[in-house]
Amino acid sequence: MRKVFLILLILTSLLIGPSVYARTTPEDIQNQTRFNFENNLSKIEDPKKKQLILSADQQLKNINQTVCNRLELDINKLSAIFEELKSRENVTNTIVAYGQGSTPLDTAAYYLNYAAEALAYQRAQDYTPAIGGGNLKSAINYSSNNLKSNLGTLQNKILRAKSEVKKAINAYEK
Repeated sequence: MRKVFLILLILTSLLIGPSVYARTTPEDIQNQTRFNFENNLSKIEDPKKKQLILSADQQLKNINQTVCNRLELDINKLSAIFEELKSRENVTNTIVAYGQGSTPLDTAAYYLNYAAEALAYQRAQDYTPAIGGGNLKSAINYSSNNLKSNLGTLQNKILRAKSEVKKAINAYEK
């Protein structure tokens, strides 16, 4: 009886086949969002509304990239200052692990890296308005507020990195 059950189980698993799990990437999500946007945009008959929505979508992208470019300059300046401090102190490497470095340079390196990664993440974000619900103004406002909030968070991370670099400079003043 056990052998028959085992054989049936094996045959059933062979007939059904192995399960295949697809991986959803951020690019897949972004493509789906754009597809939904374009699909919902095509349903809007008023050309003025269409143009306003397209303009708002483009402005959100431009604002995100412009602010990211500006913040990247700040991170680059902080990194240059940090590297100069390391060279003056003859430090060749820093330990960047969960913000728990043993020196002010380690901590500054961690927060600079953290800010740079946050910037890269922010630059890749998509603020395409979800216009499917019919309330176009609220969809644009939601995307705009989301962008503003995320840029504020990024700014705070960069300010923290700046603070840690300043602490490192003060710690090594002679």
